[in-house]
Parts: sequence; C-alpha cells; structure tokens
Amino acid sequence: MPTIPLPAIDRASDAPIWFQIMRGLEQAIADGALRPGDRLPSEHRLCEDLRVSRTSVREALAKLEKGGVISRQQGKGAFVELAAGPSAWTLPSAPSLLGEYGEHGRSALSSTIIRAGIEPLPSWAAATVGRDTDGQGFVLERVRAVGARTAVHVVNYMPARFSGILPDLRDPRASLYAAITRVTGVRIARMHRTIEAATADRVLGALLEVEIGHPVVVVEAVAYDADGVPIDVSRASVRTDRMRVSVDTGFDAHGLPGAATSGTYPGGNR
Repeated sequence: MPTIPLPAIDRASDAPIWFQIMRGLEQAIADGALRPGDRLPSEHRLCEDLRVSRTSVREALAKLEKGGVISRQQGKGAFVELAAGPSAWTLPSAPSLLGEYGEHGRSALSSTIIRAGIEPLPSWAAATVGRDTDGQGFVLERVRAVGARTAVHVVNYMPARFSGILPDLRDPRASLYAAITRVTGVRIARMHRTIEAATADRVLGALLEVEIGHPVVVVEAVAYDADGVPIDVSRASVRTDRMRVSVDTGFDAHGLPGAATSGTYPGGNR
C-alpha cells in the first residue's frame, strides 16, 4: 500500500471532521499520492492515525464513494477509482451553457431541482426579464453534477410564461434551453456572460459540499432570443476543483471576435 500524506485535522474549524477527511483524501488523489487502483488505508488505520471517530471516517468514505472517487469491496477495503481532478467546462460563443445542448437535446450534467415556481424576482433580474409582470417571474434553482460529483449551483430567472417548461425538467438530464425551445418555440440566439471569483457562504457551501470561504467561480449570464429580447438571467457558482472553466471566444461572419464570452479566472484557461 502506498504511503500517503494524511489530511491535517483542524479541530477548531467550522468544517466537520468527516468533511476534512474527505477533502484530504481527495487532495491526495489529485496530487498523485494515491492512484486509480490503489487501496486506501483501512477504516481502523484512519481512525487511529487521525484520532477521529469511525463515524467520521465512514461518512467521508461514503461521500467519496457516492462521487465515484473510490469504490468499496466487501472484505477487501476501499480503492481509488479515478483522479479527483476537475472536468472541463468551456464557455463557448454559441448559446449553450453547461452542456445545455448535449446529445439529442440532453444535458451533459445531471440536475437536482431545489425550487421552481412563480415568485417575486430580485430587482436586478426583474429589471431584465420581469418588466411585464410586476416583477414576478419563473425561478428555477438547481444543483448540477458531473456524474455523481456536485459541481455547480445555478439559479435561473425567466419570464413567468416560461413556467410551463417545468414538467420537461423532471428528467435530471433535461436541457433547460432545449425545453424552452420545445415548449415555447423560443430559441436562444445570444448569451452575454460575466465571470468573477467569489467564496462560498454557509448556504452555498452546504449546497456544493465545500467549507465556508472555499473559492468558487461565479458566472452571471443573460440569454437573448432572436429578436434581442432577454429571456433568462442566471447566476451559476462553480466548484473549479471539480469543473475547470475556460472560455472559447467565437468569430462573427466578418471574422471579428464575438462578444458573447470573454474573460479568465485565476489559474484557469483563456
């Protein structure tokens, strides 16, 4: 069995012990100290070396197994399944976002809906998409995952008339924009995106399974239909340790750079 650097447990931290163990093992895998096929130390060994409870160790291993990072075999132990590095998310110049137009109109990411319905929009969103309905709109909040690994929290604010797409979104792999086109006939023609660095607060940390203060990348976007009318305002918070953000700037018919996407984030790709 390879020797691995054990995660340092900060007992004064607000982060739960199981979470610190999970992140430490993820880091060991990402750094190459543990490779696919390697066996992790036993639960008993982890408990002794880290001076933590078996409950904390089991919770950490359960989270890693759920995310597909490790597998556990009865009587044999836990084994590394994959490197815990980030998947790629390219922000293209086309309207698609987060794989919205995947194969056969299905998204490359899976989604869990947290809330969906007609409600008052934030003032900044209402000024864009809720002008005709006294500030009311269709709000869709989701957590999105790469495989089983939670990577993105996103909230979409749309005109209230788009609430009819909700039944089409019950499929975890449903594409939001494909559903809008299918149900309403509206096709998104252009996107404007702003990218900035941020940190997770308590609520976002719980949703993305990170500690408070963990760095995230926030992508704010406005989607326009073919007539230039804004029909969606969204805010996506991305775990870049699980999904790396890059930007693909397109060119128009005259060979000039497109304005739909631009920007970088620290440590990311252009």
